[in-house]
Amino acid sequence: MMKPHLGELIFFWLLFGVAGLLTFAVMSPYLTPIFLAAVFTILFSPFHVHIRKWVGGNGTLAAFLTVLLVLFLILIPLIFLGLLMSQEVLSTYGTLSEGKSGFEFIDQATSVIEEYIRAYIPSFELHTNVYMIIEGGLRWVGQNLNAFLSGIIAFVFELLLVLIAMFFFYRDGQKLYDFALRWSPLSDEYDERVITKLKIAVDSVVKGALATSLLQGFLAGIGFLIFGVENPILWGVITAIAAFVPVVGSAIITVPMGILLILSGSTLSGIGLILWALLFVGLIDNVTRPMLIHRGVDIHPFVIFLSVIGGLVYFGPIGFLAGPIVLAFFFAMLDIYPLIIKGRTIDETKAT
Repeated sequence: MMKPHLGELIFFWLLFGVAGLLTFAVMSPYLTPIFLAAVFTILFSPFHVHIRKWVGGNGTLAAFLTVLLVLFLILIPLIFLGLLMSQEVLSTYGTLSEGKSGFEFIDQATSVIEEYIRAYIPSFELHTNVYMIIEGGLRWVGQNLNAFLSGIIAFVFELLLVLIAMFFFYRDGQKLYDFALRWSPLSDEYDERVITKLKIAVDSVVKGALATSLLQGFLAGIGFLIFGVENPILWGVITAIAAFVPVVGSAIITVPMGILLILSGSTLSGIGLILWALLFVGLIDNVTRPMLIHRGVDIHPFVIFLSVIGGLVYFGPIGFLAGPIVLAFFFAMLDIYPLIIKGRTIDETKAT
């Protein structure tokens, strides 16, 4: 076989580069739903394996049933939760025009604190500052909710893309896997190691971080409902987000909320909420999280927290997942770096 001339190689790589850039430009609007589809595909792959056995190895039917499972277990409840939260936000935002925070117990608690401190600092203003903070926060949430509602058609379209992409990932996943191995310049054992690390990272991030945080938010929301906190769904969602903060986690919301209830005169409710937060919500973080991430990536929690924040800043809402996964990919490459440099196989490394 004749070797290509230098001119042919240059021309080929030029065309290849142009084709690659144009392909990226065409596909870039859909990278977010494709990424989400890949995450959900990995997360629900154990269910897909069992479903495929149940339907006698029919790949198309198994893929369809798995996508339906994801739709009913994850996506529909999240959409319903978003609609309920939007109602609470808009309702609370409407009370701000009356000069109130929108939360009666917070108004009562701030009045008690303000009255006490004014005995020493007459010019002290707490209620106004709290009002401004809540107003700013609710305005930001309200604006984003309005943007979401106004873009509902685009949201439905992206949701359909996620589901369709998941279907093909499940049905043709092995072909995509073989294609990636065939075209990667790395040896297959390195490729398989990186892919395995990424699968573990996705599983760890979603189960260990996201699922734990959602569970904490759910339990906190139940506690808020039981002990009389207004808008429990909204505060439950805020608690789920706060659960990502290292060390303090969900307690940064639940404990101050209990203290505010006590200061507002609802002493038993406040004490009950604090005990609920410590015994149930906190237990999830101390017991469930280690169980869920026992096979996860060996990355310090603070670094994962920074990757979540950085991912949100750089990628937007999808950075909630993308940040930690990008970090895990980097650590996976670091893992095989010394092996490639030394020219050793993974089996040789294990032997030593």
